Amino acid sequence: MAFAIFVTVASGLVSSGWDEAYGRPRIVGNAEPETVSVHLLFSRSGGAENASPALDHYVEHLTWLNAFAASRHAARHSNAWTSDIAIGYWLSGPPEDLPAMLHTLARVFDPITLSREFADQERDIVRREYDLRLANHPDAQAAEEMNAFLYQGNAIAASVIGTPAQIDALRFDDAKAQHMAIHQPGRSSLLVIGEVSQRQVRRAMKQVGFPHQPSSTMEIAPPPFVLGQPDDRVVTYPVADAAPRMIWRKVVALPEPVQFDLLDAQTRLLRDILASTLPGGIAGPLRFDTLVAKSFRIAVFPIDERHVELNFRAEPGNDIGFDDLRAGFEAALTASARGIPAETYARVHERFRSFWPEWSNKEATRDWMADYVLDRASNLRAPMTETELAALHSLLSAQDIDALLATLTGPGRTATAFIGKDKIK
Repeated sequence: MAFAIFVTVASGLVSSGWDEAYGRPRIVGNAEPETVSVHLLFSRSGGAENASPALDHYVEHLTWLNAFAASRHAARHSNAWTSDIAIGYWLSGPPEDLPAMLHTLARVFDPITLSREFADQERDIVRREYDLRLANHPDAQAAEEMNAFLYQGNAIAASVIGTPAQIDALRFDDAKAQHMAIHQPGRSSLLVIGEVSQRQVRRAMKQVGFPHQPSSTMEIAPPPFVLGQPDDRVVTYPVADAAPRMIWRKVVALPEPVQFDLLDAQTRLLRDILASTLPGGIAGPLRFDTLVAKSFRIAVFPIDERHVELNFRAEPGNDIGFDDLRAGFEAALTASARGIPAETYARVHERFRSFWPEWSNKEATRDWMADYVLDRASNLRAPMTETELAALHSLLSAQDIDALLATLTGPGRTATAFIGKDKIK
């Protein structure tokens, strides 16, 4: 994806949050009609070669505060976030405030002029953020440890928030240099969501002198991913007062690359099949036939066009130990991989149409597209058109789902976390 300006007409306002399960930021929807939100996104690659991800997170804090003259209350409807691959800043307000919002957002390009004392105080706030998100949260700690193993050797393996030692080692001069390296117009994408046209956006950009390079040929893309050798790791967090639970994750490489949006649809459909009580799903074997798991959640998603991750979280049933819970899940997954029954596939495939909007409904489509475009842009990927997306459902096939499931039960990199006390030990 080269430098781009996206304008999506929709009523949905988005805001940032934190996913405890995966230990990383997320973007979530929050509908507010008659509101415009503007987002400026940067690839994290291209900074200092040996810079820690924690430095980028610190830079994000300082950049946003610098844009608001160090006032934490200058804009109630604004925020910033750092993910494993990108940094984002956003503002929202009424459509008539678009020029003012763009003017404020453009300040993230300005050199950081905060005082050293203020920057040191902000580093302490980052440390408190670590304490809030990770210090007493074994799920988040497990996610960090599992990420480091599953993604070993890749940029996304490193913790975004960092360790206490990394945070304490952050230096203001390094942050200012990193800011200037990353926050360049040609490395950015601007996304505007609301009742505005691209012409209005460009007029407002020109009015406030918003820096951009629409003719830039710089490609902004996720960092490449290479899967390490097949391996298996188990980590334990025997927290006495934690409800016993297991997190099981596996990353595999596909035989051939698949277009990202098609692979995203395939993995979501597979997730729906596995989570169902229909023959071929795992809900029956785990919860209703044997009571191995009291409850569970499952997700399947692409890391890129060639790699897929399966994430399974469960609480053991009564008198079920961690080893039996893992064995029961892996047995159920292996049984499903023998082939999804045709009737199960047909029923879930038909229900899966609801993943996309009713394309003839313009209002539903524009809101869905707003969330979709923001997600793709935030992950440094070019979004598909409505026409291309509308064709994806017909490209899904039972054969591809069976092949994907077979790959997920083959060689890969597996990490398992047991949290709490084992019920039978």
